[in-house]
Amino acid sequence: MCACAWSHRRLRPAPKTSLEVGCARGYSGRFVISFVKRVSAAMVCAALMALCSAVVHAQPALQSPAQIVAVLPQSGALVGVGEQLVEVMMWAAADAGASLIVVDSELANDALVEALSHALSDEGVVGIVGPLRASRAGLVAALSSQARVPALLLSGVEGVEERSHWAFRARLSVGEQASFAASWAYEQWPQARVGVMAPLTEYGDEAARAFVSAWSKEGARVVGLARYRSGETQFTPVVETLLGARVRLERGREVAGRRADRWGTVRVGAQRLDGLDVLLLADFDDAIARQAPFIVREKALQQTQLLGLSGWGGQRLQQSGEELAGAVFFDTFGGIAQGGAAEAFVLAFETRFVREPTTVEAEVFDLVGFLASSGRGDAIRTLRSSQGFEGVTGRWRFDRRGAPLRVPQALRVTEDGRWIPLNSWSAETPDAL
Repeated sequence: MCACAWSHRRLRPAPKTSLEVGCARGYSGRFVISFVKRVSAAMVCAALMALCSAVVHAQPALQSPAQIVAVLPQSGALVGVGEQLVEVMMWAAADAGASLIVVDSELANDALVEALSHALSDEGVVGIVGPLRASRAGLVAALSSQARVPALLLSGVEGVEERSHWAFRARLSVGEQASFAASWAYEQWPQARVGVMAPLTEYGDEAARAFVSAWSKEGARVVGLARYRSGETQFTPVVETLLGARVRLERGREVAGRRADRWGTVRVGAQRLDGLDVLLLADFDDAIARQAPFIVREKALQQTQLLGLSGWGGQRLQQSGEELAGAVFFDTFGGIAQGGAAEAFVLAFETRFVREPTTVEAEVFDLVGFLASSGRGDAIRTLRSSQGFEGVTGRWRFDRRGAPLRVPQALRVTEDGRWIPLNSWSAETPDAL
């Protein structure tokens, strides 16, 4: 009978207790006491089980798993990248007991707003990961603010994080990477003669400008700079420009009555530099692989320490290991050679996907795992804290604007075209490189 029900039965004499009954039947006191203890314990257990059962039935169904919204390309030119990242994120979510809601970042603005708003209306959503493109980051940041849900933006363009107090840029910009490379190099070789080669693209502009600026702030000067068209395959004129034997001209300009050749340069005589100590090659792995033979053949560059950014980390680099052995580039993920949690992640990843993970795949694994283990409130508090959180790619921290405070790893290229982290970049000596 329910505790709230009223009984209309007539009162009856109270029954005798177990102890009284036992004594009346002639049982010994010790036996009766033992018997009563057992019965009382059983009754207590039964009562607790009934109470627990009542509480369980009174509670609503078990809380649904945390949900994470992935805003990634599911159409358009980047669909392959988007689908690949979604696969990894689904694996990470399932591993953490969460679920993934996928929204196509390439939808028209109105459709994207509608799809993302619908996804964020679910109270189980703990965060957003994406988009890749900066042009969509502002819209995602605004909607995350309205829903009061943290958004971890995968764009590496500086400033996208400032559009919402709930937005955090998860990836380092090209400029931040290049600035770090300059600071690293200056700590190793403060008196070095330094040069930069970069493509005539937004990527190349940002990398060259940031590296030169950071090096100049140390009171030093970049002595060689060469730019080239994207997709260039003939790098002899580029190397000659770097060393001062050629100068680059803008279209339509002349020097001493001479117009630029097909590479956009004019030869000005003997090269001005007999060598460089450090050279930043600010491009992606396929371009670096094309440049490598020209660089190693140039006598003035055979003792030069080559530096690169995260764009070096790709399959084409493996084809140029012999030429680029000893070069150092910078990235937030060192792969299996990083050891610890990173090694375990790579082994699990290769078992599942039968290939090595890219840096961005390791990063989204971190981000999904973090959000899945946090509620909305816990996630935003952690993201705004000075401690941040730890993942397979290292520690994640953000400044008050939401920009990443990550320290890239210095990775040395081996002769077989792979790369290994330097044990402690601040302790390395030039000879060790």
